[in-house]
Amino acid sequence: MPNTNFPYKAEDLSAFAVTFGTFIISLKNGQIVHHEPKDEEKFRQWLIENNVRYLSFSN
Repeated sequence: MPNTNFPYKAEDLSAFAVTFGTFIISLKNGQIVHHEPKDEEKFRQWLIENNVRYLSFSN
């Protein structure tokens, strides 16, 4: 994982969305957490590489 001070393992994550640089992440235990990594692209890539579902916002 990139050095982001993110306290969760990939296997604990269910899905994520991003808005204005803030990642909104659903954990498998039902909890929702927010994370603002220093390097948004590296964090997003780490999530995708670990098969965490991406939820896009649509109008």
